[in-house]
Amino acid sequence: MGAKKVKQALLSVENLGVSFGGLKAVSNFNLSIEEGSLHGLIGPNGAGKTTVFNLLSGIYSADTGQFRFEGKELRGLRPYQVCGAGIARTFQNIRIFGELSALDNVQVGFHQGCKQSYWATLFRTARFRNEEERICGSAGELLEVVGLGKLGKVRASDLSYGDQRRLEIARALATGPRLLLLDEPAAGMNSSEKVQLMQLISHLRTKAKVAILVIEHDMKLVMGICERITVLDHGEVIAVGTPSEVQHNPKVIEAYLGVE
Repeated sequence: MGAKKVKQALLSVENLGVSFGGLKAVSNFNLSIEEGSLHGLIGPNGAGKTTVFNLLSGIYSADTGQFRFEGKELRGLRPYQVCGAGIARTFQNIRIFGELSALDNVQVGFHQGCKQSYWATLFRTARFRNEEERICGSAGELLEVVGLGKLGKVRASDLSYGDQRRLEIARALATGPRLLLLDEPAAGMNSSEKVQLMQLISHLRTKAKVAILVIEHDMKLVMGICERITVLDHGEVIAVGTPSEVQHNPKVIEAYLGVE
């Protein structure tokens, strides 16, 4: 009987690090995310969480370490290349096209993978029109998934704050990711919106078949949906484990409360 085959992690990060002006923002960061998993990344303000997202999405270039996605090394790639490889993200500060409709915002995400030539676009060939129709339909379906199905024609800037968050998630999903990075998706939401967001995030990984890595300060949300959590403090990992293990870890308690 042959040896059992070890399942390869979807995302594997080893000793990733970056410094700015001599200050180590992230040091020896390690992370492993399995296909279809829901993983949390938490830590006090200034711990380096968003810096990690910027490294994984190609906005920053790491000084040390490496990270592989589906076995392919991504360190050093540009953001559009990382996105093309299957990693999409949202931002701590919402970045949508306010003057466009909700539907148009999502369609922008789909165009990342379009193959139409310059001439086909210029002359609006039948093939171009067919693809645009397909994209429009798919964008509408994604709006339905995130609960914005009836708001496709609404200008993005006129949506409520919570709905703008949902719209940004839909646009990220339009790129067809295998891994979705959510940077503080509950920021600015009220209690009711947070409950709906928890349900949405849990729904997405099954409906969209996507693994999710989420940064969030709302501990109730993180502990309620994540299977495993990585804790950062001063740019270094201080704990990894289940929500229960992390909650009772002395290093985590010290980092958040400043007590031994």
